[in-house]
Amino acid sequence: MRIEQLEYTVEIAKTGSITLAAESLKISQPSLSQAISSLEEELGIKIFKRSKIGTHLTEHGKEIVIKAQEVLNKMNELIETANLQQSLIAGRLSIASAPSICQSILPKALISFKKKYPSIELEIMEGDSPKIIKHVMDEKVDIGILAEFSNYGESNKYLLYEKIFKNKIMACVGKHSPFANKTSISLNEIFQNPVICTSKALINFLNKYGQPNYLFKSSNLEGAKNIITHGIATGFYTEASLKIDPYVSSGQIIPLEITDAGMNEVSYSLIQLKTNQSIASKEFKKEIKDQAIIFKRLYGL
Repeated sequence: MRIEQLEYTVEIAKTGSITLAAESLKISQPSLSQAISSLEEELGIKIFKRSKIGTHLTEHGKEIVIKAQEVLNKMNELIETANLQQSLIAGRLSIASAPSICQSILPKALISFKKKYPSIELEIMEGDSPKIIKHVMDEKVDIGILAEFSNYGESNKYLLYEKIFKNKIMACVGKHSPFANKTSISLNEIFQNPVICTSKALINFLNKYGQPNYLFKSSNLEGAKNIITHGIATGFYTEASLKIDPYVSSGQIIPLEITDAGMNEVSYSLIQLKTNQSIASKEFKKEIKDQAIIFKRLYGL
């Protein structure tokens, strides 16, 4: 039995005609008929009934075609896997990410991806959404990962935009803060005390709700956390990043839910140029989506 005999069988079943199947397969009718006869003889059953109105499957033939298609599908999967591995032997994949992703699901995704494809060189950089989108548009990076209060990149006709998951924004206070014993807090309460902001997007968003008393604005997330631990200011971080934060686990920082509607949620999204769909980037996107699912289940998000 040969693979081409299975291909011939499936094609005849599809067309209902040896003539049409031969044309589609680009072989002669006698060669096709001989191949099918040899297969029938080898299996000891009749696969087709031949008549003046066409070629039809026998009852046994119907079962044979189903199994033949399964074998061909597996064969195609094997070829695709081999081609994928060959194309990923070496190369480079660059990613620009929001800092909160770098503190949650991205590290696991990078480790898992690198184990599967050790010869792929990975380059990671952090930035806010406008910077990430510009890097993707300028083809400086292959993939962007955004954390946004609104779908900033979704209206861009040149970008492929895929949501990973949504996450809460939490207000973070130190254990010596006057808010440390609370479980939730309003923006009005937060704005009565100093605030630390770590992104332009967050600053713009907070300004829509009032006039925050900014202690300072910085892109240094870890430095801001150190200030928060002293209880002199409130900061804002995603719930996902706080699940594995050492300041939170040690009790130095207490996350509080924000009660204001519309303020307490951020969307994580993947962006990529529609014209830049490499196999490596597709595989990485699968990996980070899988890791997002695992992370959400693990921490009940």
